[in-house]
Amino acid sequence: MYSEWASLSAQINANSCGAQCFSVLNKFPASAGREVVMSVVKQLGTNLGITQNAEPSHLVKDEEVRWCMDVICFGLSLPLQEHETIKDCVNVYCEWLTALHPQPRISVPKPICEDANLYARQIINHFHNLFVPRQGEILPFLYQTKLGSDTIKRQAVLCHRVLRTLQQTAQISQQMDRETWETLLLFLLAINEILLAPPTVKDDVGDQLCERVLSVLFEVWLLACVRCFPSPSLWKTLQESCAMWRHRIALVDQWNRVNLALTARLLEFSYGPDFTQLKNADEDSQLIPAGMSNDCVAQTWYRFLRMIGNPTALCSPHIISKSSHFVQWALTHEKGAETHQHPCLQALPQIFLNAIRGISSQVDAFLGIYQAPPSQQENVVTNLLEIRHSLNEATSSTLQQFIHSSSASNISMQQSGSAQLSHPPHHHHHYPHLHLHGAGSFLRDNFVSSSASSALNAIMGHHHHQHQPQQQQPQPQQQAPGQHVANFSASPITPGGPVGSVSAGGSHSAGVVGCISFSTSEAAPLTSSNGTSGSSVTPTPPLQRRLAKSFSVAPSITQQKGLSKTALISLTRSSANAAPTTPTSGPPSSSSINSLPSIGAELRPPLSVARPKCNSILHLFGEWLFEAAHIGGDTWLQNRKKQACEASKRPSSMIMENRKGSISLSQPNSLNDPSSLPPTLTIDKYESGRAEAIGTLCKIFCAKKTGEEILPVYLARFYMALQQCLKITESKECDETLASILLHSSDLFRLDLDGINVLLPGFIAALEIVLPDKDLKLKTQAVAFSRTELRRSAINILLSIMVLPLHYHALPIRSLTADSGDKVMTFLQLKSRLMNILMNALQVETDAQNTHMLLGGLLLCVQDAVTFEESELGATDHLGGAGVQHHEENILSSDNAHALFVRATYLVCHRLISSWKTDLNVSLAALELLSGLARLHIRETDALECKRAVKWICDYICYQCSRPPPAHSKDLHSTIVAAFQCTAAWLMQHPYLLQDKDCLQTVLEVVELGISGTKSQSKTGDLPKFKDEKELKPASMRVRDAAENLLTIILEQVGYFPSECGPESISSLLDELALMKHCNSLPTGDGSVGVCTAEQAISKFKYFVTENSTILALLEEPLGNDQDPQPTVTLLIRGPFGRHAWTMQLRHLPRSKSGIKYHAVNPGRPIAMNDITQRPECEQKNFPEGVDKVQPCVADYSIPTIDQIREQYGASIINDLEVMLENQSIHEKLAWAESDNNVDSLSHAQECVPPTVCHEFHAARLFLSHFGFLSFEVRNPNNPVESLAPPQRPLIVLDTKSSAFAADLDKLDKLSARTHDTVYCFYVKAGQTSAQEIIGNMSEDQVYDPHFANMLQTLGWPVQVAEHSGWTGFAHNSWSLKGTSGRSNVSSESNYNGAQRVLYWADVSSEIAFVVPNAWNLRYNNEMDGCSLSSNCSDQSTASNVWIRGDDAGSMKSKTRNLSLELDTGNRTKEPVPPTRRKGNVSKPALLVQAPAKIFLVWLESFEDYLNFPVEDLLAYARTGEELHSMQLPRAADCHVIFVHSLQSGLLRVKLLGPPGRMSFATPLVDGMVLSRRVVGNLVRQTALNISRRRRLDNDNYQPPHVRRRLKVQDIVQKYKMDLSEAELLAHLFQRSI
Repeated sequence: MYSEWASLSAQINANSCGAQCFSVLNKFPASAGREVVMSVVKQLGTNLGITQNAEPSHLVKDEEVRWCMDVICFGLSLPLQEHETIKDCVNVYCEWLTALHPQPRISVPKPICEDANLYARQIINHFHNLFVPRQGEILPFLYQTKLGSDTIKRQAVLCHRVLRTLQQTAQISQQMDRETWETLLLFLLAINEILLAPPTVKDDVGDQLCERVLSVLFEVWLLACVRCFPSPSLWKTLQESCAMWRHRIALVDQWNRVNLALTARLLEFSYGPDFTQLKNADEDSQLIPAGMSNDCVAQTWYRFLRMIGNPTALCSPHIISKSSHFVQWALTHEKGAETHQHPCLQALPQIFLNAIRGISSQVDAFLGIYQAPPSQQENVVTNLLEIRHSLNEATSSTLQQFIHSSSASNISMQQSGSAQLSHPPHHHHHYPHLHLHGAGSFLRDNFVSSSASSALNAIMGHHHHQHQPQQQQPQPQQQAPGQHVANFSASPITPGGPVGSVSAGGSHSAGVVGCISFSTSEAAPLTSSNGTSGSSVTPTPPLQRRLAKSFSVAPSITQQKGLSKTALISLTRSSANAAPTTPTSGPPSSSSINSLPSIGAELRPPLSVARPKCNSILHLFGEWLFEAAHIGGDTWLQNRKKQACEASKRPSSMIMENRKGSISLSQPNSLNDPSSLPPTLTIDKYESGRAEAIGTLCKIFCAKKTGEEILPVYLARFYMALQQCLKITESKECDETLASILLHSSDLFRLDLDGINVLLPGFIAALEIVLPDKDLKLKTQAVAFSRTELRRSAINILLSIMVLPLHYHALPIRSLTADSGDKVMTFLQLKSRLMNILMNALQVETDAQNTHMLLGGLLLCVQDAVTFEESELGATDHLGGAGVQHHEENILSSDNAHALFVRATYLVCHRLISSWKTDLNVSLAALELLSGLARLHIRETDALECKRAVKWICDYICYQCSRPPPAHSKDLHSTIVAAFQCTAAWLMQHPYLLQDKDCLQTVLEVVELGISGTKSQSKTGDLPKFKDEKELKPASMRVRDAAENLLTIILEQVGYFPSECGPESISSLLDELALMKHCNSLPTGDGSVGVCTAEQAISKFKYFVTENSTILALLEEPLGNDQDPQPTVTLLIRGPFGRHAWTMQLRHLPRSKSGIKYHAVNPGRPIAMNDITQRPECEQKNFPEGVDKVQPCVADYSIPTIDQIREQYGASIINDLEVMLENQSIHEKLAWAESDNNVDSLSHAQECVPPTVCHEFHAARLFLSHFGFLSFEVRNPNNPVESLAPPQRPLIVLDTKSSAFAADLDKLDKLSARTHDTVYCFYVKAGQTSAQEIIGNMSEDQVYDPHFANMLQTLGWPVQVAEHSGWTGFAHNSWSLKGTSGRSNVSSESNYNGAQRVLYWADVSSEIAFVVPNAWNLRYNNEMDGCSLSSNCSDQSTASNVWIRGDDAGSMKSKTRNLSLELDTGNRTKEPVPPTRRKGNVSKPALLVQAPAKIFLVWLESFEDYLNFPVEDLLAYARTGEELHSMQLPRAADCHVIFVHSLQSGLLRVKLLGPPGRMSFATPLVDGMVLSRRVVGNLVRQTALNISRRRRLDNDNYQPPHVRRRLKVQDIVQKYKMDLSEAELLAHLFQRSI
């Protein structure tokens, strides 16, 4: 970058070496000079105002000032024992430097104030004496044994004072000219060179002050970039100097700190306010001066980024140790040693790691995902905090009062100056060599684009402009003759120089923009290829190194007894709670999770939408990262051998260049010998940095946007690096590199990366190490990461490759290497390995979220295999031989659909019982998976496996119910309810299970357990306990409701669903009106039906309520069956589980026999004999003959005779009786005479004819009597409890005369016996962010992906709303009889917006509608809003709202069996108090505690659009009518969104968004999963249903459908019941309906 500019290194050396010769006192003996200094400086120090009031200086002439400065210059070079004198010298100079301030101190001599810059430069040069080595000392403070701790402390204070003064002066001075700025920068470079260039010695001054002097250098340098931009020579000198300090870990830390601060400013103006803000620590954010323009930020940022060269050189101790200081150490070593064997180089692995971490932080910042590392307290000496405070007070001066005002004025001047075309004077001479016009705009425009050439020109200031000055820095150096570009000829990477160019030594260049060389022209560029690695042990790294700020010296972890040097330096460090500012952390032995903040973040922030393209980031950092990723790999080893071979041909001595900072690769062979390296510097010690590099590359490539192109050369290098890093060692351990790849590659297989599948075998091998191992072996050094996070990332990768084998089938996987001997592998061959990984991972997984993800993946695999085999069977049915044979082989394989079904069922059931039963989310996910498995149609389904699964689920319910009372919670009962639902799914799909006696008994026992709380037979041999003997204690009302639901399904639906009505209804489609239309006994005169309204139809029925939960509607009219008259009753049963219609007839013979007719000829009766018989005359006797012969007894006389009666009562009564007898005798004789003469008399023959058929029956009474509804309760009068309790009536009669009765019945019919949900489907084209655009995609003239339409067809069945009797997505027209509703709206046949057509799916317990909204939905919803004020709409909406808990049951007064199936017993004394359902306060209206879940299914053309999906705006299109009168409308935060993005491979990527919560996400879909199109409809539907079920389980106030219907029935009973006694009830039965 600066190859054609001269370096100022020689000037720095001259200043450092000649600093002591500046004073004339050096000509005299040291003692004489010391005495002169002490007397002069002491007098000058008294006028400064430190111990007394300041006085004006007596020095009024330049000669006087120069003479005093000669004395002070010599004083600064005195031995360290003369501390007080040196201190006075420092104080005088610091005071005199205020001449550069807006208001100098009063003690500053007048000549200095008049020419402040001249004298300031001399003062700065004299300050060298404070830092340069003394005579006889290699370094100041090097020999701690000769210097006491007090001397060390006082000297550190003086250094601190000087640095602080210079930094403050630079900040507030407005009159520093360019020469003064350059002098200051050269001074700071020189003292850094003095302190940092020598090898690190623990606790020497370089180690103590390195962070402080570096921070001052960088901060002042940044300030100079604003005030007086440094010349290219200065930049080159800084770069060369930094190359000599790279063995200091503080250099990299400060470099990272400054880079992040500059990057934060760069991002602000390059990408605008929408880009994710880079949040640094407060102190770091103040590093960048406020007046720095955007162009200056861009220039400074790029120069600082390239300051330390290629970080991979840190892996080569030979390169880092090639300086005169290391050579001097090696030559003076007692036992003789090589330069690269210095102990301080053992920190190189940690330095390398910190450098790569800094680059990783830069990459994170450009991706918008940077997160500052968490704060961590440091080990500081707490008893020295007060000393540090006093130190700050001592070194501070009254100059601080000018800082604020001067800085503000400076900022305003800078801003006003930058706004003008003509620069102010200081701008004019501060930028003579650089033209920065428009660099910010060029950087923004070009860096976002893929044009690397123009981008880097903009960064470097190389854009062409007609006013470009001649002093502008030249283009980077051109390609050297001996260099060639390898694999980069087609990519526009550099503007003027080669990228990745290979020099004569075979090493790669360090920079992206040409070669950044630290040597003479014949020296090769800085490389990482010659080095070996070292350990990550640092001399003095703290646990969490805090980078030096304005008032810190050097941190150290070592603590010694007493006031040691470490304790001394700690006093100048910041407070213990200071937050770290870079992602660097402590020693490699640290196991803190914070040691690698870029790895394993629990909630990683989303990538910024405005992030640059991957190519742009790779243009900047790719070279460094690719080289770092190959450290220790095969490619690296090959290059190293090649260089060693070339080095062996050169002289066996180290060639040292005379130019400072030069680096030569002509090293002796011994340096390349690994055996010469200490064990702490072997290449494996750099594993942490390599892991960070490859992880950063993975993050870059995972940031690829939809449709973005990445240069093939970058893809190739990335794949080669991954292949090298994914190699598995023999020990089968997971090292840091492998862990870093897995942690950052979650999205790698979801992004349509060209050729990514070549890495599939390598990733599967890595997953086989990480996932199936319960005790994962982690081989780590400096990086600590969570095993759970590692497994989660591995599971994400597994979920993204699960469907690849069946998708690509027999397609071969190409190898990256050109080995022809390798066996070609196909995708299908990987299926069994993937299945084993999944099963084994599920077997050992302990984290709940990871288990949840694995369960979703397992159902995906089984579902995909089943669907694939079904389609394959369909294809082979039409083919011959080979295809059928191939399918048979697949069926027999161990990973076919049936085998997977068996393995999955066994594994999940086993783990559910053994490990997962205590975790709510995992239990729900497992039960959802089992329900999904139950719905699969597998030809070879094993009945025994299904039976075992049901048995396991029942055992799970039993275990959960048997847990002790403290364990019973809402979560526990939620799992039990879900288990009952799962059991119902298995029985519905496999009805043959109920034919098995053991299975039926197991299921019914569990149902009994759920309803009553105990089993009748706790053990097999026990006597069963009957219902009336049991105590009613269910686990909870929710559990009892679920058990009742399962019992009803067993009795009514198993084997019968779907009924003749279809799956759209489990209730009968007949109501009173429909029945009366079929009743032809009520015709009108014109032949039309007589009943035309619901009220008239209801009047023909009799209504009774039984069990307080079932309404019986009885119709005694025959339904057109006059030809076969029988006692007939038509019965409409409205119960908790639906409406059912039955017609019953009373028959004395079976229907098969009663209909037989005899067609034989009737022979007729025989001819009667008409002979008139003679009637014998006989006298009627009242007593037998001979009664008179019997002797009467006393009893005979007890009956009075006629005479006695006549005497007692009178003769008139007897006479009347005699007259009556005589008249009767006459009438009888006349009747006999008349009958004898009549033809029809008995004496004449007559034919018998049957009586006329009876058409009038009281069939309702017969039905109620025969079915036991009229058996009244028999009470025991001796039992006071029974005599006092109100009678239990078997029937309650309803009064149907009320006009509201029909409306209430209709509301009951509108309450579905199943749950109902709605999913709204949207199609989002690339870049669409507004609701209007998205809704407009569904208009008739729009074109969209045909796969979207195919997916819709797999979600459900298209139905016509007008003819649909199930849920339609709208409350007003759902659950209505066919042909009775439906609005005629013009709609396209392809629209499923709910106007005429909708997609519908249902099973026995749930309904779901898929609505594709368009503009009609918004208009319709607005109409419904306008109609919501009417009472009719209000009633209907409230009746349909499933989320409102009614409190009608609270007003009931009778203790009826209102909430159970059969809970009463015959013996009232033994019945316990039944549990009551929680009710709301009856005095308050029911409130909507939780709004219905809104579920959106969104098809994305561009995956990144999910970040800007307008959920809030689309809620207006997603209404069912149930929200109109709820207290709380659905919010965007409560919506669940399932995003589906189609990949170029034909697969689909899934993204889930939903409200945070314990039960937000359901299976089988998992965030990030990749699906095949053949299963997407099924899995989306299951996920939507499971999401809704989970929300219902999580809602305390939710009522199941049958409970809501039961409560509605009870409400009707309370409104319309007739209080009739038993006699009145029986009398009512004899009354006919109207």
